[in-house]
Amino acid sequence: MGQMATEFLAPPPVAVSLDPAASRPTSPTPAGPRPDRDFHGLKVHGMLGEGGMGAAFLASHKVLRVPLVIKTFKSAAPAQIFREAHLAARVSSPHVVSVLDAGVEDGVPFVVQRYVDGIDLEELLKAQRAIGRRLPVDLVCRLVLDAAMGLRAIHQAGVIHRDVKPANLFLGGNGTASVGDFGIAVETLSGNAHEPIVGTPQFMAPEQWNQGVIDRRTDLYALGATAHLLSTNVPPFHGESALLLGVAHVSEPYIPPIPRDPREAYLFAVVGRMLRKRPDERYASADEVVRSLGVVTEPGARIIPQEHDHAVIGEVRVELVVGDIAEQQVDVIVSAANTQLKMDRGVALSLLRAGGEEVAAEAKAQRELPVAMGDVVWTSAGRLSARHVAHAVAALDGAICLQRCVLRVLLEAEARKATTVALPALGTGVGEVPMAQGAKLILEAFRTFAWVQPQHVRLLRVVLFKDADRDCWRDVLQSM
Repeated sequence: MGQMATEFLAPPPVAVSLDPAASRPTSPTPAGPRPDRDFHGLKVHGMLGEGGMGAAFLASHKVLRVPLVIKTFKSAAPAQIFREAHLAARVSSPHVVSVLDAGVEDGVPFVVQRYVDGIDLEELLKAQRAIGRRLPVDLVCRLVLDAAMGLRAIHQAGVIHRDVKPANLFLGGNGTASVGDFGIAVETLSGNAHEPIVGTPQFMAPEQWNQGVIDRRTDLYALGATAHLLSTNVPPFHGESALLLGVAHVSEPYIPPIPRDPREAYLFAVVGRMLRKRPDERYASADEVVRSLGVVTEPGARIIPQEHDHAVIGEVRVELVVGDIAEQQVDVIVSAANTQLKMDRGVALSLLRAGGEEVAAEAKAQRELPVAMGDVVWTSAGRLSARHVAHAVAALDGAICLQRCVLRVLLEAEARKATTVALPALGTGVGEVPMAQGAKLILEAFRTFAWVQPQHVRLLRVVLFKDADRDCWRDVLQSM
């Protein structure tokens, strides 16, 4: 292998992560975005995450009222940042997180990106690992197929991503996966041989370790390593150090696990070809991966409306009711929370009055305020007829984290072995999300959760305030 550069021994030089587990300071840098002021004409709502290179903020367009992500950078030269932004801006695909704007504001370099309302695949993997389960093969095939379609668009734009991994693949609440984070992307014909070794060790191809010439097949190797991890919860190669892991990637043959069914056997055959040591033995393009996986990729469970405001999605049942959410007898009640966790309005106030002040006190004791948009804080239920309250910070003034919150609530409800979940029309009150839009987003997130094939959660009850709201939800449900 080639000589490893010092930057490889530190965290890889990739763009800031949106992982909610990333540390967040109590307040952003004064010169950068702040929730109490606009930044580059965008309304800033709060921080999504922070890393060594900078921070990511949730914002919204004040006229269009659509959510966006602002990424700011601490020390990198603007020329380097904008080179990466320029590479990402070349690509147009629903399976790629697009870059919409870039510049310098108040001395702070920034990039504006499309916001993916969902979670990254690393978070999904952690949720499955925590309960000792693997993702269903059908879902893995769909996720890898979507990522391959994103890479196809990236490669056709003359770009090599170089850092394909679960943390850089984003699952939207609508069930579509997208490739994001072009932090170490390069142009296809950039003379990249003998450059310093950069990337994420678990997913790096032999030619990266050997400081050889990289091309689109390097990304396919990383996608193969990602597919194996998504399928098994463990990486395809192991090493006690970065050096030993590199040796494994360069010299050890890929040994697929014993498949659970014929479809998984086919998937591992595709993965095995992507993980060939020699680039010329792998698939020649992402399009070939797309066509190969298309043979076994099936659509997930559909939302099937039934009578009396009910629907089924696989083994999960959905029902629409009009009533008081504080009176529901379920395992989990979802509260529409704000970033200060004040239970002083709407659904939250109703739950506070019925459940007691201890519910609010417990929520605030768990987190440093303000909590991030899209976060969910879990507490006991006080006097409510439930086991848990999930305080979901889902929407504010056009910044919509509905699907991210719903997916997080349901994955955690499954981990807590909850069978019934009641939630309001999140975001449609103080969050000012139109009722029909909120219904669509939440129902899509229900469907995506059902594709994970939960074993415990069986009933999702949407508790609406009035008959007109139920009529709106009924209409959206019937159209899906």
